[in-house]
Amino acid sequence: MLPPPVELRVPDAAFLHEEHFPGAPCVPGSCLLEAVRRAAVEAFGCPVSHMAQARFRHFVPPASLCRLIWKQPPPLAGHAAGTDDRPAARPAVRRVGWQLVGLAPEAEGGAAGRRLAEGEVWLASAGGETICD
Repeated sequence: MLPPPVELRVPDAAFLHEEHFPGAPCVPGSCLLEAVRRAAVEAFGCPVSHMAQARFRHFVPPASLCRLIWKQPPPLAGHAAGTDDRPAARPAVRRVGWQLVGLAPEAEGGAAGRRLAEGEVWLASAGGETICD
């Protein structure tokens, strides 16, 4: 079972976006990915082994209010459901999809209902012997 969605408020810290991009500021993708990573660790209680398939659909303006939604990703091509393509010697992993959706209306500089970004986090247990649930 997946945890409930999380609301994220992107900070309006000028140092984050003053040159990204001049005249039309937006939050750097690396900052969005870090917010997703931190939320995944908190929601699942497992370390993130890596992130994959990240796609940024729309710019995220500073001070945006967003909802982070966890999703079950489709099985990897050519693999049975619930398995991955990593060698058995590596820690067990669980793939979890995520989607960042805008909540603030356009009049407030937001993108209400718009899918802003999406991707996958791969969670690993600390010891590597079990997959985190």
